[in-house]
Amino acid sequence: MSVKDPHLQRWAIEHQQETQARSEHQAYAIGPKGSGAMPGAGGVQFDDEDNQRGKRSLVFEARPVLLGRVEIRAELTTQAPDQVRGHRKTAYITATPQALRDLARQLLETADAADRKKPRPTAVD
Repeated sequence: MSVKDPHLQRWAIEHQQETQARSEHQAYAIGPKGSGAMPGAGGVQFDDEDNQRGKRSLVFEARPVLLGRVEIRAELTTQAPDQVRGHRKTAYITATPQALRDLARQLLETADAADRKKPRPTAVD
């Protein structure tokens, strides 16, 4: 599904520029200190910042644990533009490997849908 309304596209681009929105991510492997990466363990960190909502960071890590389960660590940090210190909340959750496969499938579908909504160049006459 692509956006057909050029005014909506223009508004979204202008809003992103006005708020000086910036986002980036980093994927990485995890493991015990000094012994390298653990097989099948890794994470991703998303950072987002603008001048209206401040800074936000989400860390999502997963590692295999005993009994065929997966331990997930999710950490959210937020900091308003006018605050010196941020607020952090961390949660540990165990899940089944199938739950992670279902999440991965849904994330891939969402990424594909977002790619289809990217602005496309228009032909110039």
